[in-house]
Amino acid sequence: MRIHLYLVILLLTASCQSIAERLGAGDGPSVGFTYLDLLYSDQFDGSGNWMTYDGGDNLKMAVEDGSYKIWLATRQYVWTQLPYTFDDVVVEAEVRQLSDYDHNAYGIACRLDPANSGRGYYFLIGGDGYYSIRWSNGRSLDAIVSAKPSGLINRGLAANRMKAICLGDYLALWINGQFVAEARDSRASAGAVGLSAVMNYAGKTLELAFDDLKIWRSALDEAGR
Repeated sequence: MRIHLYLVILLLTASCQSIAERLGAGDGPSVGFTYLDLLYSDQFDGSGNWMTYDGGDNLKMAVEDGSYKIWLATRQYVWTQLPYTFDDVVVEAEVRQLSDYDHNAYGIACRLDPANSGRGYYFLIGGDGYYSIRWSNGRSLDAIVSAKPSGLINRGLAANRMKAICLGDYLALWINGQFVAEARDSRASAGAVGLSAVMNYAGKTLELAFDDLKIWRSALDEAGR
């Protein structure tokens, strides 16, 4: 099994996509979902499934001490993706910020282009307490749900449990067991699952540890919550 790593120097942009329909004006999601088969699980106990990358002073990625670590010190975003294609899934992972500087973003990606262009959906939080859902066309990270603050995010040097839902054209983000955002977008129906990190400021460092990654096949239950 092999993991792919890709780098771009394109940064977060705030433009909204016209085909995205912002939902969830109330306190909870507009639809429910059902966990089906567990398709993939990784505790990062060994490096066999994951790429080790050493970019010197700019980027390092490797399995270390029972987690997948990303160390990023340049103004860019990076991602690594599994070499499998999934369609309707729920993805969960724990991510811990290990560096001091809080103006960053990191999280889970789904439906990434198997051709490794970077196209796909990115579910992001930051050490400053903001979250967003974004689409990458391979040239920019554009907002589907624009960046908003949430008290559910453990800020700074802390761990957060993230859940990304990619079912049909329905996207949703949960943080530490609580729903925060949802949207409708139909630009990708299947693709790879990945992990990502974003640094928008030169001269700053982001260090992360991802753990307990799980991917379930899932289905919508629009009759329930």
